[in-house]
Amino acid sequence: MQTMTILIVFCLILVPALILLVRRQRRYAAREELSPISRQHIELFQGGQLNEAAVESTKARFRDMLERGEVAAVEASMRAGMHFVVQVRALAELGTEDAGRILERQLARRLTDDQIEQSWYWIDLANGLRSLNRAQSLPHLLRTADQAGEVPLSQFFAAETVCFLGFNGYVRQPDTPLGRSALKVLLRAMQGLRSGVPAVVVTEARIGELVETLWDNRPERIDPLAVRIFRESLRLLNRSEHLGESHGGDPAEREAFDWQISRLGALEPSLEDYLSDSPETLSRHLPRSSLSEQREILLALAELRANAAEAVLPLLSINRYPHADAALDVLMWSRDQRIGPTLREMVLQKVPMVRRAQSRPRAYPPRRPSVGPDVPYRSILQALRNHGSSPTEAMLLLAARDWDPTYRLAAVSSLGWWEPLQRNDVLVTLHETSQRDANPEVRQAARAALARLGELKALTWYRHRLTNENAQIVYEAIQSIANEGLTLLWPDLDKLADADDADVAHHAREALERMGEDLDQRW
Repeated sequence: MQTMTILIVFCLILVPALILLVRRQRRYAAREELSPISRQHIELFQGGQLNEAAVESTKARFRDMLERGEVAAVEASMRAGMHFVVQVRALAELGTEDAGRILERQLARRLTDDQIEQSWYWIDLANGLRSLNRAQSLPHLLRTADQAGEVPLSQFFAAETVCFLGFNGYVRQPDTPLGRSALKVLLRAMQGLRSGVPAVVVTEARIGELVETLWDNRPERIDPLAVRIFRESLRLLNRSEHLGESHGGDPAEREAFDWQISRLGALEPSLEDYLSDSPETLSRHLPRSSLSEQREILLALAELRANAAEAVLPLLSINRYPHADAALDVLMWSRDQRIGPTLREMVLQKVPMVRRAQSRPRAYPPRRPSVGPDVPYRSILQALRNHGSSPTEAMLLLAARDWDPTYRLAAVSSLGWWEPLQRNDVLVTLHETSQRDANPEVRQAARAALARLGELKALTWYRHRLTNENAQIVYEAIQSIANEGLTLLWPDLDKLADADDADVAHHAREALERMGEDLDQRW
């Protein structure tokens, strides 16, 4: 199989998710339109082509400059803008050692302050370096991914990186710095298979073999990063049928995909045993781990939906604990009866909820957080969704009147997950919010909460969106149903899973998988 060019020949299935992601990152920007750089790359993802005349002209100019030894001049000409991807392609097609080194060095440059556009440039560079089969570039790519962290579009950068020849060698060294970086990149690429990265990456990167390599070389201790990769491996197994169908009718590609999935299938019992033993061990190690290790453990416990309140609650008593958001993600799923009262007390001590509710609501949040770092108010409101009680309900209703839409959104999103104890108060608040709130996301969250509670008008709104002639509206509705846990619309998604439109069917099946996983973990 020829090396896949992720940037240029891309599965159309990812495009709706990609557009949604870019728009979400610009949620409160002064303009809602995609930037020219984003539009350019989305067109390429949809199968568009670069201007070949521009590529050839740039390649000829760079060739002459490199032959004269003007490496610095070539490098100085690499600037942010629409021409950057053309320059990267030109250097990749030249294929010289100097060209490869120039591309490598661009990874360390900050070409723009716009994080989304910077992500596109990194993806361009990763694609160019991979087309050169430049395995020596892997350390540079791994360091870039590690330093960048969870940036927008990072799953596509990760997908390019895991497909490099030699990536497997770093997975064999999970205790080394570059080995740790490789595991993070592998995890991000596998997560991306649920959010736009095409299934062909399973074959190109040999995902099954990579996971097998990690299993054979796993550390003796329970490794939180390995836990997350193994959990993602089981998710991939659950999705293998509909992901495999995205290969179309090519029997060779489907056979290669199925071979990688079979490697995961052979490991499934061992992975399940490993994961079942992990929560207790990770919880025991949490208090005495370093801060960076604690973050990794908390992320793993959240993935496992572990009942780890005994180990996690004490961390929230630490003043300005840096990983409070991750700790609260764990507590959202824990069943300890102390969680609700503890979280409510944290808020009541430090957030003047009544005074905030008396101020005029704003349409958009302020540039700086309106609640100080002493209390992770937003994450607490989100965590309370699984700890229903009369006091919790009252707190969420009050927070739903906050002047800052950041906290209105968090509060409203946490309503409707249990049968309301004060049903009339909850319904009145949600109906008013869905119709009158100045912030569109808060209105949508209220509509979703009403749908969770079985309100016919809200459910009908979603059903109309699912049958809209505009495909983008259908994709957005499917994603919203999955995000909001609207299980009453399961039959509607089930019908779409068999739709003639392959894109719609793919999105519906992914939504059903997510909802099924959430139901299993919730109950």
